[in-house]
Amino acid sequence: MKKKTEKPVKPVRTVKAKKVRKKTNWILCIAVVAVVLYVTVTIVDQNVKIKKGRDELSRLDNEITLETIKVEELKTVADAAEKNDFDSFSDYIERIARENLDYVKSGEVVFINIAGN
Repeated sequence: MKKKTEKPVKPVRTVKAKKVRKKTNWILCIAVVAVVLYVTVTIVDQNVKIKKGRDELSRLDNEITLETIKVEELKTVADAAEKNDFDSFSDYIERIARENLDYVKSGEVVFINIAGN
C-alpha cells in the first residue's frame, strides 16, 4: 500500500480583514471627532444667541420701565388738570407751556417790555 502524500494546507490569510478593521477604526474616529466638533460649535452658537436674547430683553425691560414712568407722569398731569377745573387736558398743557416754558402759538405777536417794569 502506498501512502498517500498529503498536500500541505496553506494557512488562511487574515491580512485583508485587518486592513478593513483599521480603516473602520479611522473612519469611526473621524466620525466621532466630527460629531463632537459639531455639538461643541452648536452649543457655543446657542450660548451666543442666548446672551444676545438676554441683552435684548434687558434693553426692552428698561424701555418698559421708562414708558411706565412717562405714563405715570401723564396720569399725574391729567389728575392735576381735572382738579384745577380745566376744560380739557390740552388746555392744561397749553397753560403750563405758556407760563413755565414761555411757548407761544404760531402767528401770535409777542411783546417784550424792554423798560423792565
